[in-house]
Amino acid sequence: MNKIRIVITGSTRGLGLSLAREFLSRGCGVAISGRQGETAETVAAGLRTKFPGSNVRGFPCDVRNPDQVQALWSSATSALGRIDHWINNAGIGQATVPIWEVPPADMEEIVRTDLLGVLYGAWTAMRGMTAQGAGTIWFMEGHGSDGRIMTGLSVYGAAKRALRYVAHALAVEALGTGVRVGTLSPGIMVTDFTLTRLERKDPADWERTRRVFNILADTPETVAAFLAPRILSARKNGTHIAWLTSRKIIFRFLTAGISHRRVIPD
Repeated sequence: MNKIRIVITGSTRGLGLSLAREFLSRGCGVAISGRQGETAETVAAGLRTKFPGSNVRGFPCDVRNPDQVQALWSSATSALGRIDHWINNAGIGQATVPIWEVPPADMEEIVRTDLLGVLYGAWTAMRGMTAQGAGTIWFMEGHGSDGRIMTGLSVYGAAKRALRYVAHALAVEALGTGVRVGTLSPGIMVTDFTLTRLERKDPADWERTRRVFNILADTPETVAAFLAPRILSARKNGTHIAWLTSRKIIFRFLTAGISHRRVIPD
């Protein structure tokens, strides 16, 4: 029987899927989700093939819809028995353009997914975990969470900045409930979405960006292998788990001339 059971929103690809693989390799039960239920179940079926005997299920969930988030909790608890960890991973990015060039419809989509979707997840998981007496809710940070500003990511950064506030506030509000709250900082990752967005830049900008990514970025698989065991071993409310720390950033820049890291091909 699986000892630890986990829900990961937005987990049919990227970091969410890599985390699912890591948890399954450690004997956990996992519920993955995505906006397209058929895709989620297809991915889950592939994971069951890769991890025979594992308890992994796929469910539809558009985090912009609170009813669907609640349905994910209900379906996951029915399939797994209870939920020990809820990871708010679902999110979208923005085109790298100044805020006045972001269409209002895109602004709304980013805020509804990256902030409201996380609030719905926290609301749902907190109520469910309070009822069962324990559990941990995780928030996935990103650019902007620490207040740093990067030109062209204002809307996304604003949502992530607010997300950090919500995580800290919920950690305080959760005191005495038996529920813990934590934050995850995955750093810079190379995904299909990232490459597609960056390659739209002009050639000179793209070359500069590629050099920086080759120094600082990592694959979702690398990041998930670091995060997963620390998520499972966390016992403190307010835990923050960071992959790309300031010390690591400095070390990578200092050793860039001899390490020749290549996460993005030439």
